[in-house]
Amino acid sequence: MKYFALVTFLWLSVAVGAQSIIPLYPEGIPCANELTEEEHMEEHMGRFITSVHAPLLEHYSPVPQIATGGAVMVIPGGGYSIMAWGHEGHDIARHLSVEGLHVFILRHRLPKNERPECRSHVALDDAQRGIQIIRLLADSLGVDREKVAVLGFSAGGHLAASAAIHTLEPDSIAYPAARAFSSRPNLSIPVYPVTIMEDSEAAHRGSINNLLGPKPWDPDLLEHYNLPGQVHALVPPTFLVHAGDDKAVPVENSLRYYSALQRAGVPAELHIYAQGGHGFGSAFQTDLPVRGWIEEMLNWLRGHGFVR
Repeated sequence: MKYFALVTFLWLSVAVGAQSIIPLYPEGIPCANELTEEEHMEEHMGRFITSVHAPLLEHYSPVPQIATGGAVMVIPGGGYSIMAWGHEGHDIARHLSVEGLHVFILRHRLPKNERPECRSHVALDDAQRGIQIIRLLADSLGVDREKVAVLGFSAGGHLAASAAIHTLEPDSIAYPAARAFSSRPNLSIPVYPVTIMEDSEAAHRGSINNLLGPKPWDPDLLEHYNLPGQVHALVPPTFLVHAGDDKAVPVENSLRYYSALQRAGVPAELHIYAQGGHGFGSAFQTDLPVRGWIEEMLNWLRGHGFVR
């Protein structure tokens, strides 16, 4: 049965052009829901995912001649209720794959739609498994297992940072095979992230309610996901991006997280732009100062050997 599942898994991940679809749980989805996959289009933001039944990675391969072996798992934002799949997924994948990077967009389950007993952990489960799956398939895809970064936007930034903090150790005898690999990314890139989960003006309460349910919030879960208080010395090097005029997720979320990284001795960069608001994605469509953030990130990735 193990070998059948792995063969089925590899068959489902055969590339179609530059993209392939890779299921996260070929052995069966834990805490599975009964939802139907749903999405819609928005004129300016493109494709939105509004309901997820089967978590997966959508893989964008670079042209082989420029491939560096580096990989980035991208997590679109959407307050843990939707995913901005076009604006913060496909658009980002196109920009990064031309730099020689393998890009994997994570379609994770949306906590708002999940049963109460599953809501608080399925998104993190999917992010952790996504990183493990990339490492499982690294040899066949041409990915360096020690060059796997996670990049997330807004609530996707919270999930990316959560995956960098709360990691799974490799277990060589576990089933399925993906569990033989660590879920710890080598680099973390939260962009205008939600990091603060507490009852304060700095917090994004919509994300808290969607992840943990309505008040009263479970104090242990709130502490677990209030990320500045969870930072430790093994969090990977981190690149933070925020706009100072963000009215949806206050810049304090990045400031407080950066301070926690500094105290823990984690190498980190913080880029705050005077203007950009929230949800700017690649920012190539704007003339505001935030437009240059991807180039700054690529320079940082170059310093870590991810791009040439």
